[in-house]
Amino acid sequence: MSVYLAGAKAMDYEVLMPQFSDTMERGKIVRWLKKEGDYVEKGEVIAEIEAEKAVMELQSFKKGTIKRILVSEGQEVEVGKPIAIMELGERIEKPKLEEKPKLEEKPKVEERKPPPPPKEIEKEKRIELPPGFASPYARLLAKEKGIDLKELQEEGRLPSPTHAKDIEEFEKERYFTPKALELLREYELSLEELLKEFPNKKIDEDLFLAYVEQKGIPRRVPVSSVQKSLISNLSKSFVIPHYHMYEVFDLSLIPWDKEITLTHWLVKIVGDAMQFFERLRAVYKEDHYLVYPSSNVGLAIAVGDELYNPVIKEVNRKSLREIAQEVRELRKRAEEGKLSLEDIRGATLTISNLGMFGIRAFDAVIPYGQVCIIAVGMQEGDGKTHMTFTFDHRVINGFHGALFVKHLKEKVLDKNYIKMLKKGA
Repeated sequence: MSVYLAGAKAMDYEVLMPQFSDTMERGKIVRWLKKEGDYVEKGEVIAEIEAEKAVMELQSFKKGTIKRILVSEGQEVEVGKPIAIMELGERIEKPKLEEKPKLEEKPKVEERKPPPPPKEIEKEKRIELPPGFASPYARLLAKEKGIDLKELQEEGRLPSPTHAKDIEEFEKERYFTPKALELLREYELSLEELLKEFPNKKIDEDLFLAYVEQKGIPRRVPVSSVQKSLISNLSKSFVIPHYHMYEVFDLSLIPWDKEITLTHWLVKIVGDAMQFFERLRAVYKEDHYLVYPSSNVGLAIAVGDELYNPVIKEVNRKSLREIAQEVRELRKRAEEGKLSLEDIRGATLTISNLGMFGIRAFDAVIPYGQVCIIAVGMQEGDGKTHMTFTFDHRVINGFHGALFVKHLKEKVLDKNYIKMLKKGA
C-alpha cells in the first residue's frame, strides 16, 4: 500500500534526545524500533534509549512518518540534540491516478549537421588491475598489496564482490594471528607501524605484547555508558557542601544470616528511622525542599566493573523478607542490564556496605540528588561496626545529623524493636 501525508504542506518535526531525569545529560540509542519510511502513531515506541544506568522506551509525541534517522544504534548524544526527523501528518491511502491516454508523438526530423573534425587520439595511461569481482578501489588495493583477488575469491577467503574493507581485513589477517589482531584493535596501533617493525613476520600474541611492553604503550580501555553516567554524577556530587560524622555502632543484637543479611536489616532500620526525620526524606531544589512521604533507600550494588544504585521504595511499609526479596530482584535486573528508570530514582539516602570485604571503615560520596550516604564497615567480633555518615549540609545541618545518628544507635540496641522486626520478617 502506498502512503503519503495528508495536507498540502507536510511539516518536518525533529525528534530530540529526551531528558528522562533531572540528572540525565546524555543518552545512547540502544535500538531503533522504527526505520526510515515507517509510519508512527502518537504514543508508539520508536526507540530504546540507555541513560542513567537504565534502558527506557522513547514514545513518539507526534504522528507521522520517520523521514530520517540521524543517530545510529550505539551512538550517544546530548539531551536536546535531534536524533530523527519526522514528517507530520495522517496516513491515508494514496489514490490511484487515472492513466492518461498517451498522445502519439510525431517523429522528430533530425537536422543534418556536418560531421565534427576528427580529434587527435590521446594516449591514456592504463593500469592493469587484477581480475576478480570487486569494486575498482578494492582491485587497486589488491594490486598494491600483491593480492590475487580471483584466486582468493575462488577459495572463499574473500567475499564476492570484494570491497576495500575486505582487502584491509585480509591484509591484517595475513600478518597477524587472531589473538594478535584482537590486541591490535585494543591498543589501536597502526598496522603499518607494526609491519614496519616486523617486516615479513607473522605477528603473534607474544611478539605483540613484548613490543608494547618495550615501547611502554598503554592499553585503551573504553568507558561504558554506565560508568560515564557515574563519573558525571560523582563530579556534580563532589561540589555539594557536605560533612562527615563517624560513629561506632553495636550491631550484636541483629541476627542476620544468608537469607536476610546485615544489609537488609540496615535498609529496614534506617528506613524506619527516616520516618522521624523528614530532612532525611528531602532533596534540595534551588529555593525549596521536596519532602517524600515514604522512606526510599538506595543501595550501592557492584556488578562486575559497574556500580549501580537501585532504590527500595517505601521501606517503612515493608517487612524484612520483602526488602530482602526486592534487593535480590534489583540485583538480578542490574546483572542483566534491565534496571528501569523507576528502579533507580526517588532515593534520598543510600547505604554502601563494604564490610563483607573486610574494610573496617571508609567514607563515600553522596549520590547526586540525595542528601545522605551511610558507609558501613566490617562487623568486629564483638558486633561493633564503624559507620560513616556523609550529609548534604544544605539540607541537614549538624544538629539534625547528630540526632539522626543518635536515633539509629538507639534503634539497633532496642531489643523489642529488633524482636518485632524479626517476628514480622
